[in-house]
Amino acid sequence: MSEDKQERDVTIEISDQQEEYKEWLAFAKIDYESAKYLNGAPFHPRPLNVICYHCQQAAEKAAKALIVYFGSQGGMPKLHDIQFLLGQVRNLVKERKGIVIEESLMDIAESLSKYGVAPRYPNEIEVDEEKTKKALKDADTLLSWVISVIDAKDMPSAAD
Repeated sequence: MSEDKQERDVTIEISDQQEEYKEWLAFAKIDYESAKYLNGAPFHPRPLNVICYHCQQAAEKAAKALIVYFGSQGGMPKLHDIQFLLGQVRNLVKERKGIVIEESLMDIAESLSKYGVAPRYPNEIEVDEEKTKKALKDADTLLSWVISVIDAKDMPSAAD
């Protein structure tokens, strides 16, 4: 393969990767906005389990956006365990300065992960107002952190 062809292939791969992480992030934002909408909608009773499910989905998709952003070579894990996904991110960024996944984010991941499957089934999980409020806050925290990591890495440095 010629050197020009290899360079074009790498450029196409990077471009595709950039589009894919943006899609994951857009999906994450849609899930989060859906959760917020449902939380404020005039349903009685409010679908708390569905709200928490969308919070989990927002966090999961945000973590997957980072996995793609940092270039996972093994493909996307088909899992809903946000702690595991953040562990994958941690492995991808361990050599990069300025990116730290605090234990508080891992705690959030653990808290939200339980809403990935159980809310889809009757009587699998009890969700109340307090848990819903925490899920919304946790999803916002994790999603905001992911966006800040991507924004910080996309900003040109003083050396550029």
